[in-house]
Amino acid sequence: MILSRVKGPIYYLIVLAGLSAALEVLPLVPTIKVTLSRVLISIVIAISCYLAGSIINLTLKSWLDQRKTILGKAKEQELIIISRKILNFIVFILLFIFILKLWQIEVTPLIASLGIAGFILGFALRDIFANIFGGIALIADKSFKIGDFIKLDTGEMGEVIDIGLRSTRIKSFEEGNEIIVPNSTLVMSKITNYGRPMVNLKMVINIGVAYGSEVGKVKGVLLHCVTKLKKLLKDPPPRVYFMEMADFSLNFRIVFWIRDYRDRFDIQDKVISSAYQELQAQGIKIPFPTRTIYLEK
Repeated sequence: MILSRVKGPIYYLIVLAGLSAALEVLPLVPTIKVTLSRVLISIVIAISCYLAGSIINLTLKSWLDQRKTILGKAKEQELIIISRKILNFIVFILLFIFILKLWQIEVTPLIASLGIAGFILGFALRDIFANIFGGIALIADKSFKIGDFIKLDTGEMGEVIDIGLRSTRIKSFEEGNEIIVPNSTLVMSKITNYGRPMVNLKMVINIGVAYGSEVGKVKGVLLHCVTKLKKLLKDPPPRVYFMEMADFSLNFRIVFWIRDYRDRFDIQDKVISSAYQELQAQGIKIPFPTRTIYLEK
């Protein structure tokens, strides 16, 4: 594809090189020769800029095609269009300045004016540019993709439903509403992606029982509540640890791995519900916060 796009411009560059060589040997008036030479060089600069822009555009499209599963086809096209417009604008400005200098037209005031205008425009649109470049950074870094379940450093969790150029949309797990986060904020945030590097997830559940409970019996009941579930990994096997003797309870920790992080809340609900029922059935009490006060006469 790149070869077909650059074949035409390269052909014209070769023709212009031949015309330039012929111009050097033609017996023309010096002023006419200089003028024609500048015209040819101006055309060469224009074609070279077009050639460079085409190569960069095709490279950008190829790079985005490899990431279309992250961004989606529609967003990929949107990013290509915006990037192409920015690139074409930069190429046009550079082409304009080079040609002016070639014709010995003073460009310093123009460059200064463009610098001031660019500073004012950049300051006015700094948030928009920050979000757009933040979106490009997220795509390049592949921090997450549509469908991933992530947790923000603010504590909010949800499924990524859209990655735009200016913002990312997340479906909140707790409330089910849509959270819209500017990409510039996401780039600077600490994000937990439960889908990376694999969909397996380690889960930890803490359970407290009353003092006087038999430790071995409690471990057996809790381990049974976990191992009977189907969506758990057999390796590493589930484990139950006696963690501490707290103020009003004996605290145990259940550690196990599940096959898919998307099942974490469903499995957590089943484990806790089963543990509560089994402990009650075995006569093992689950305490509530208590405090014993001794009074001395």
